Amino acid sequence: MIYLKKLTLFNIRNHTHENFDFVENKVVFWGDNGQGKTNILEAISLLGLGKSWRETSGQDLIEIHQDSGKIQALFGRDQYDILIEPKRRQFFKNEKKISLTSHLGKIPTLLFCPEYLGLFTGGKTERLKFFDRFMVQIDDSYKTHLLMANRAHKQKITCLRQFQDSPGLTEMLQPWNNILAETMPIIIKARQKVLLELTVLLQRELDLISGNNEPVSIKFECSENFEVSKDGIQAFFKQVTSREIAARKNLIAPHSGNFQFYLRNKKLTQTASRGETRSVLLALIAAQKAYYQSIGKPTPILLLDDVFSELDDNRQKHLEHLCEGAQTFFTTTHKEHFQNFSGKIQSIAI
Repeated sequence: MIYLKKLTLFNIRNHTHENFDFVENKVVFWGDNGQGKTNILEAISLLGLGKSWRETSGQDLIEIHQDSGKIQALFGRDQYDILIEPKRRQFFKNEKKISLTSHLGKIPTLLFCPEYLGLFTGGKTERLKFFDRFMVQIDDSYKTHLLMANRAHKQKITCLRQFQDSPGLTEMLQPWNNILAETMPIIIKARQKVLLELTVLLQRELDLISGNNEPVSIKFECSENFEVSKDGIQAFFKQVTSREIAARKNLIAPHSGNFQFYLRNKKLTQTASRGETRSVLLALIAAQKAYYQSIGKPTPILLLDDVFSELDDNRQKHLEHLCEGAQTFFTTTHKEHFQNFSGKIQSIAI
């Protein structure tokens, strides 16, 4: 189990300088809205992924009128630091600078937040981000190929936009097509494989919550029709060259395709009630935690933001099951939400 012993924030959102020492597996940050409870969970998520689920730029994270911010954390004997500036961030382990690539996955986290309730009904971008956040923490190969594919996609888009009328554009695109043909089959197949295994765990967890034994699944669906192989993607690119140039669009990239949720063999958005949607989301977080354990990875830190306002009493009963064996951080406006929890809870007023 990953265990955060100490967290220090310098100029992170509304926290000028805060020190937190953690002595229990369950930690509750409680207080009125607008006091910065979620900002603390955001800082912990940054330790795991290098970027939070709600930032749009580095400046968002830095306290107003400050030039930079810093997050410092102690895990056992290892100290991790993230220096955040408006246009860059630097990562350190035991005061030695490390790359983002080597940092990703070292401090796994799983998040439940109100924003994720739009995961099923919103655009595909948020679902792609959600699953990429999960997969870069569990699969080093996926992480490496995703970074390569994203860079190739950006370079290809630059060529399509800046040199659209150039007679040599097709040749300029080929190096980036080569990288995409190399990396995208690995990315797509990894997504499909993990979803098959995750669906089994999701079904088990949803059955525990709802007791209805209704079929649930997640599938990754490509947005274009091509053979998922290096040769298949190269052949596809040759077929659609004129189409990509006219639209200034790369048709096979990490953001292409969509993660779809199905309940009762229909798209979840077509059949699920509001309560069922919350059950599926809670079951999904539990399934992700179980997946870590099934592949021998350390149990991730759980970050449960305002979870009690989003779950009814029946679903709240399953929170303790979710938290078993994991260090868990909660936020709430009412600390009495935790009066029925078994075991010790560290309560921190914010």
